[in-house]
Amino acid sequence: MPGALPRETHNPPKGWAKAPLTLIIVVAVLVAAFFLAYGVMLML
Repeated sequence: MPGALPRETHNPPKGWAKAPLTLIIVVAVLVAAFFLAYGVMLML
């Protein structure tokens, strides 16, 4: 029954996740760069 569930009008499915996703990607890139630089320093 498609009409049995309440309609979600307060939670738009798109547009809300761009900022958190960008923040997670930036943090992941910074952590990866730190470990990469740390590994290179250990090898030298």
